[in-house]
Amino acid sequence: MKYDLETTYGYVKDGKVYLKGYLDYPDREIGFVKETPEAAIEYFEKRYQLAVNKVEELKKQIEEAENKGSYLMKLLHLREYLLKFNGLGDFPSLLKQLDELEIYLREMIAQNRIKNLEIKREILKELEDIAQQQTNWKANSERIQDLKMRWIRTGPVDEIYEEELEERFTTALKTFFANRKEFFQTKRQEEKEKVDRYRQLIQEVNDLKYSNDFEAVAERIKEIQAQWKEVGKVSHKRMVKLWKRFQKVNNEFFHRYKQYKEGVPVENIQPLNMDEYIRVRQAEFCKEMEALVGINTDESIQRAKFLLSEWKKLTQDPRLLDKALARRFRLISDRVFEESYLMRVVRRKYPDFDFKPEEDQLKIKISFLRETIRRDEQEIAEAERDLEKVRAYKPNFNPRTQQRKVMVKQVMLREFEERLRVVLGEEENDNFKFF
Repeated sequence: MKYDLETTYGYVKDGKVYLKGYLDYPDREIGFVKETPEAAIEYFEKRYQLAVNKVEELKKQIEEAENKGSYLMKLLHLREYLLKFNGLGDFPSLLKQLDELEIYLREMIAQNRIKNLEIKREILKELEDIAQQQTNWKANSERIQDLKMRWIRTGPVDEIYEEELEERFTTALKTFFANRKEFFQTKRQEEKEKVDRYRQLIQEVNDLKYSNDFEAVAERIKEIQAQWKEVGKVSHKRMVKLWKRFQKVNNEFFHRYKQYKEGVPVENIQPLNMDEYIRVRQAEFCKEMEALVGINTDESIQRAKFLLSEWKKLTQDPRLLDKALARRFRLISDRVFEESYLMRVVRRKYPDFDFKPEEDQLKIKISFLRETIRRDEQEIAEAERDLEKVRAYKPNFNPRTQQRKVMVKQVMLREFEERLRVVLGEEENDNFKFF
């Protein structure tokens, strides 16, 4: 065969440069002649040095690396690169070097995988042992994190073991964290129950601290103090807060109890904290007034009048008035007296009112309330136009007070209407009319 130019590793033919076949690979076109065949051959022989350099560089990297097995894929890629590389030179020798390197790396990888298998089995043994423990959660959690990092840093093992090991590793981790979660959930629940018990004891003493039944309350508080000691431990931060509150309510009672034992008349006994005492008394007045709603007897009205009188004495100092409690007391007082007035009117108009069926009683009260609300709203509207004219026939008329009473009556009206719906067995309907 006639060539334009031939060398040991290639030749030029018809203006093209070819690399001679080697091993099982055929001749391969690698370029073309730009100037002369000699220049083309020289160019591709010089290019071959690039391939040599890459092989030498890889050998050096492997020699210096600690994890030499990680270079296997790079070696395989370099082999593919050399098989397609456009250059003229001794490629079989380069491929031989790579073959020898590959054998070396694969042997090393096999040895490493055996070693990795031993390491991972040791990690698994420790991990599975920790996963079954139910104590030392903080220390064991740190050990778990350390084992996870060691597992990640440990290289692969033979494929026949990989799936089993990963499954055991994942199972052990899930077991540990599930047990830890359950432990702390149980612990939190136990602490919550203890805290609730402490709060219950605090509240019981708080409810008793202003009682004048001194001897009985003193005995009961001593019993509560004994119960306090039996509740059990909670976190230090919570315990400090709970203990301070418990001490406070105990001190407030025993401050009064000490005066009682010293012979101070009950009416002259002073609370430890006057501001809190007055607020507690305001709350008690509200509760007692609320208990009078719906009773409508002479005794209940007399009691309501007494509470109203005592409230005024208790709240003479505006600085000690709890605004929310004051509004609550005002509204509930209005409710009690409005109900009383309503019942006086309907019983006067219907002497047999108390003997009528509930349906008829509700209809009578609803009818009366609607009429009084209509009149009240009319008066308020007139007062907005000419207050002095309204006060001419109602000297004590106060628009704000009247508006509050209308609101109370409207609440009563809605309650009676809802009760009548229940009695009649009607479904709730905004357009429902009784008359």
